[in-house]
Amino acid sequence: MERLKSGVRSRVWADGDRIVKQVIGDAAAFTREVTALRLAGHTGVVPRVLDVDPDTRTVVLERLPSHPFGEDWVIDYARGLARLHQATGPEHAGVLPRQEVPDPEPFLRFVRALEVEAGDAETELAFTDTGRFDLLHGDPCPGNDMYTERGARFVDLEGAMLGDGLTELVYLRIGFPTCATVSETPKALREAAELAYFEERGRAPEPLEDACVRWFVQGDALVQRAERDGTDHLARVVDEDWFWYSTTARGRLMFRARVVAGFTETHPAMSALAQRLLERMNRIWEPQPIATRRTHIS
Repeated sequence: MERLKSGVRSRVWADGDRIVKQVIGDAAAFTREVTALRLAGHTGVVPRVLDVDPDTRTVVLERLPSHPFGEDWVIDYARGLARLHQATGPEHAGVLPRQEVPDPEPFLRFVRALEVEAGDAETELAFTDTGRFDLLHGDPCPGNDMYTERGARFVDLEGAMLGDGLTELVYLRIGFPTCATVSETPKALREAAELAYFEERGRAPEPLEDACVRWFVQGDALVQRAERDGTDHLARVVDEDWFWYSTTARGRLMFRARVVAGFTETHPAMSALAQRLLERMNRIWEPQPIATRRTHIS
């Protein structure tokens, strides 16, 4: 078998038309991935499970083809997410962990630490569980997607959960918040992708601003998965910056602040706060560029 490049959490081999994956040290991640793959097996957007060995946390999967993608890859990406998300419903409650509701307190402490007035923004940070049971990938990043003549496919579902699919659709707006590669999707392409998502789901378009705000306030969206260990990364970023692949933690925050600052109609208080934060960060931090073109190849 041919050993393939993979993250520190797994070992992956190619064996003809099969992929053999062993999850290292995290039995829960293995269970989540296998469960999610089986739940989504009928959608055609994930590899088929061919065999499983729970004792060694190894799964044998169909090997998916990977074709070059064009500039409009985000439309296939959004359609693929829609198919994945609608694989589950309320009848699947309990089969996967529930998506966590963001805690706004670390973000509000971060605002105070930067000596920025929060204003009335706290009233727009009363997050609740939206009550949806979409099958979420958990990390739908460049590199975890593949493209074929039939559209997007997704791999590496170790963080799969049940929750609100809109929080993954907005990756295109908020710059892929859990991903090593941060990029800004051109507006026309992003809007076409969002429309394609709702068309695929047979639903009228819904507001996406709240889902973006939820990512803006999450400190764990500043570090890679292995470092999401309960540390308050918003407190860290006040005094230090760190590089994660395509940009720094402060660069990520500044980009997200710019996005949220545009939500003047739906979240006026948060929009105003994001603008004040952005102005403050531009004065005290070195701005970091965000790519407008995807650089990571599947």
